Amino acid sequence: MQADVSTRILDSAEVLEGYDAVAELYPFIPPLSHWRAWEYAAYKHHSIHGRILDVGCGDGRYFKLIWPEADNVVGVDMDTSIAVSARASGVYCRVHAAAADRVPEPDASFDSAFANCSLEHMDNIDGVLGEIARCLKPGGTLSCSVVTNRFVEWSILPAMVSEAGFERAAKKLQSDFMAYHHLANPLRVHAWVDAFNRAGLVVEEHIPILPRFNSGIWVLMDSLWHVQKKMGGEFGDVIHPILASNPMFPSAFRKIFEGLLEMEVDWTDCTGAVFAVKRVS
Repeated sequence: MQADVSTRILDSAEVLEGYDAVAELYPFIPPLSHWRAWEYAAYKHHSIHGRILDVGCGDGRYFKLIWPEADNVVGVDMDTSIAVSARASGVYCRVHAAAADRVPEPDASFDSAFANCSLEHMDNIDGVLGEIARCLKPGGTLSCSVVTNRFVEWSILPAMVSEAGFERAAKKLQSDFMAYHHLANPLRVHAWVDAFNRAGLVVEEHIPILPRFNSGIWVLMDSLWHVQKKMGGEFGDVIHPILASNPMFPSAFRKIFEGLLEMEVDWTDCTGAVFAVKRVS
């Protein structure tokens, strides 16, 4: 691991402020509001400027929430339907429906890059990071969030089902969960740092997100949400309307979130990480 990487630890107040912000976007989807709250809190310690590349841009809503002043942003997403939504959002001046290891933009044409929870899904991670480095100007920055090895190691639902004696169902749950998220790179923190370094990118700061108790509840919620229904769709299709029928849910879930934060004892060992990275030459 790069010797001079500094680690910043968030505090509970920052994470709860993050929840208050993201709950406006995802009021009745607790796996999203929970995870995105941590990311939001971490990104508040970063800045991006100038011409910005959003790698794996999605529909742009979360980008706009974090960086409301950004007005010169190019998105790239390999999913053509998502690229259509991104273009319609008004967030981006241009959106490429392209793979992130083949961005159709000139060398050294961006001041900043952003990749929110997208890099862990990309099969050719060295190619993607190399492409980000190519697109950045010398001194340009990348702000990104990723998952770590703990995402897989702390997966609770398959372990519970296995302990109950349903080994085949447990294996299918784990397989479906991995397939849904397409986790190509659930890397340890030092392995992420090494991957950035191989691309000519230097990590300036690492912010751990979702320590043990938050991670355990989050992985359980997310696993349950994405359990595939026998007749098609996922269990979240059943859960969401139930939660949405109760306008008190977002504020009530905030209290649960606050309690989980009080339980944490080690804020360094986490299921996710936010990195501040720079192209040095």
